[in-house]
Amino acid sequence: MANDQNEIAKIYQLVDQTTAQLQKFLNESYTNALSENLFNWYQQKTFVEDGFPTPEQVVKLNQQYQKFNFADYPLPIIKKAVELNIVKAQKTDQTDVNHLMSPDIVGTFCALIIAEIFHAQSRPVYEVVDPCVGTGNLLLETKLELQKSTALTLNLHGLDNDDVQLALADSYAQLLHESIDLYHQDAIAAWMISDCDLALSDLPVGYYPLDNNALDFQTKATTGHSYAHHLLMEQTMNNLRAGGIGIFIVPAQIFETEQATTLAQWMVEKVFLQAVLTLPPKLFASKAAAKSLIVLQKHGPKAHQASPVLMGTLPDLQNKDAVNALKHNLQTWSHKTFNEEDN
Repeated sequence: MANDQNEIAKIYQLVDQTTAQLQKFLNESYTNALSENLFNWYQQKTFVEDGFPTPEQVVKLNQQYQKFNFADYPLPIIKKAVELNIVKAQKTDQTDVNHLMSPDIVGTFCALIIAEIFHAQSRPVYEVVDPCVGTGNLLLETKLELQKSTALTLNLHGLDNDDVQLALADSYAQLLHESIDLYHQDAIAAWMISDCDLALSDLPVGYYPLDNNALDFQTKATTGHSYAHHLLMEQTMNNLRAGGIGIFIVPAQIFETEQATTLAQWMVEKVFLQAVLTLPPKLFASKAAAKSLIVLQKHGPKAHQASPVLMGTLPDLQNKDAVNALKHNLQTWSHKTFNEEDN
């Protein structure tokens, strides 16, 4: 473990140093410089555009890229180190709270749930989309966790209206030898992708400012701005195939707000609410900041309402007995709700 920490620190420092150099050479934000730097590390050479970095600067950078090979290190070590670089980028550039990287534990919980839902289904490959992909960490961590314990393969797709985040997601994924099919767009507008099997998203929370774009949504507010996270759930579920699954990270108080009535009405009419699981309280600074994981399913020939809806609080992953109990509950719920042979 100590050796792992030393390797993580070494990689973090190398990436941080070269990012700082690129930031200075290109006069860019730390986040933009990090995106380009990760791509350079993957290629082991410096990308040049419009004469920048200069030839002298390229020589200096290439010497560093070529004397260190990421292929010599396990992917989990690389990922942990680069996550620290992303955290630094977000602190340095004061990234908006809705664009902060989803912690790995969220991907771990998503993987546990997905493994059970798709356990009894026959197809090994599934198309998965995150409508607010950000750094891509939720998709990447979920896929890597699933690879440890299942034969499932996820083809990754992501939407985001922030091109800085998309560039970072792209280079981060490449460094981990993964790929995400990325789309630069407002996810509440019409999508360029549809018929995915699964959606995963740590949804941004707040009001959506473009009221005209929300006019056709059932989850729109009766007056004033609508909640973006409500609209995003509706739009995402509309773009999944029949019977598709949506796993969303949402405010724990989502069913207690002034717009909860319209959200509940949409859920009753258009989707099946299959699970509501509160994330461990210790992840959040206050009760008001707490979040839950909800599982929705689009109506379809083989889809039906879970009875009962799976509810509870997700455990500390260090508590093995609690994790085993969670797995047992997930297996029972999944077999009754998603087993295609029984539906």
